[in-house]
Amino acid sequence: MSEPEREINTVLTDSDESHMQTSTAYMNRLFCSTRERIGYILKTSFAKISLGQYDTDSDLFLYSIYKVNPRDYAKKYVWLGLYDMINDPLSAAIVDNMRTRWGKFKPFQYLALLPNTAIGLITCLLPLIAGMLGFGENPAKKLVLYMIIKYASETVTAFFSGGDYIDKVYTPNPNERTTLLVAAKFISEFFSKLPAQITGIVFDLVDNGVLSISSTRFYVIMKTFWWVVATIPGVYWIIVSRERVNQSEKPPNPWRSIRAVFQNKPLLIYTLSNMIGGIEVGTSESLYYREVLQFTMISTFGGIAGSPLSYVSYPLATFFRKKYSTKALAIMQSVSVSLSESLYFFTGLIGGKENGWYKKKIPMLIAYSIGNMIEMTFYGTKQIISDEINFEVLDYCEWKNGYRVEATVNLLSGYFNKLKTIILKIINANLLEGWAGYDPEKPLNQSDTTKWRMFLTACGPKLIFGYLRIIPLLFYNIDRKTRDQMYLDLEKSRAAAAARSLSIQNTQQENITAE
Repeated sequence: MSEPEREINTVLTDSDESHMQTSTAYMNRLFCSTRERIGYILKTSFAKISLGQYDTDSDLFLYSIYKVNPRDYAKKYVWLGLYDMINDPLSAAIVDNMRTRWGKFKPFQYLALLPNTAIGLITCLLPLIAGMLGFGENPAKKLVLYMIIKYASETVTAFFSGGDYIDKVYTPNPNERTTLLVAAKFISEFFSKLPAQITGIVFDLVDNGVLSISSTRFYVIMKTFWWVVATIPGVYWIIVSRERVNQSEKPPNPWRSIRAVFQNKPLLIYTLSNMIGGIEVGTSESLYYREVLQFTMISTFGGIAGSPLSYVSYPLATFFRKKYSTKALAIMQSVSVSLSESLYFFTGLIGGKENGWYKKKIPMLIAYSIGNMIEMTFYGTKQIISDEINFEVLDYCEWKNGYRVEATVNLLSGYFNKLKTIILKIINANLLEGWAGYDPEKPLNQSDTTKWRMFLTACGPKLIFGYLRIIPLLFYNIDRKTRDQMYLDLEKSRAAAAARSLSIQNTQQENITAE
């Protein structure tokens, strides 16, 4: 059977339906070509590779490396967030109503390629560009330059990000999708932490007087190299990827799309859980690691004990995925993270402000290591569960309404997160600079009061919201039985839609031949 014949499903007969009732939908079908499997695994493994806690959006980069004022940045970010919220509805309407002979999302992949490449390269070179322009000692001018890049990036992301949605529709088979996702995440485990680890080692050596090099130039070299490594597989995926989940023949009315989203209970629960879990009041842990512990590599050394468990967790993730519902997996993974963070926080409290363990490398390293082992048991699950729930709630929308609205879903769920981020930027900047007394002009030389308050805000509030995020997940209404029935029904409807599409194409070809 040829590739096109294998992809176009005929309408199911009665005997087919009888067979399907006793088996999981799509269980034995593979849709992707070898090139696509390789492309997806490479892209998913490499595309998000970055400098981690040192990357250009982190507090550590902005305040400790690039050295801008926290409260000034928060004020500028408010306007960026509002701009983002204004352009999102327009971009969502464009994406969800796109219909072309190449697919719904394919054109956006190519439209985004050049601008994303240009913005990415400029971002990598940002510290050097600021120096060349003479902004090195002027935080205000450096902030303006940074915000120009952020506005450009946000514009491109808003109007061309539809290309990313092809990752949700390259196969209609949820089992094939999970298998490729697990394989990609497992491969990425071997090197995804390497950029941050190398960067952390060098910064720790510089901060402790062992190395005497230009941290700015080193940072630019590291950022640029790993950006190139991450970008090339993404370009290959753009070339080989295909859309296989049929869109509705007619674009949905925008108001119907919005109504469908609010009627999507699993999506609302998932969005609420993420919004609560993402309430990170205070400074980032990475800034605390550098400014208080002066041990940015704690995550690397602390992860040694749990590293073997992280590799074992991937086959466990596949086993768990077959045995448990998405809801159960999300709860188990969230609990493991919260337990780990609880251990670390309460260890740091020992000794109080003056003689607290929060300033001591060895006890905090031990606490981190033990907590890391707890997390690593479910690490493979963590790597796939967010994507899996995202896929599942989109398929649920199609199941209930007969059409997919990826961009509208992303718009409304993103609105909550963007509003939250705007508010948190202001709160956190005032906590860090106002309450804690952090001074970007005194790197590695903060007062004891500042160090204590940085620890409290870095580890305390997120622990509370980490536990609270579990509560909405208890009401997630897609269990294993519902999930299997959903994909069984979707297979039938997609097969019928594909057959109609093939029939229309054949009719058009016959008319052309007759003429």
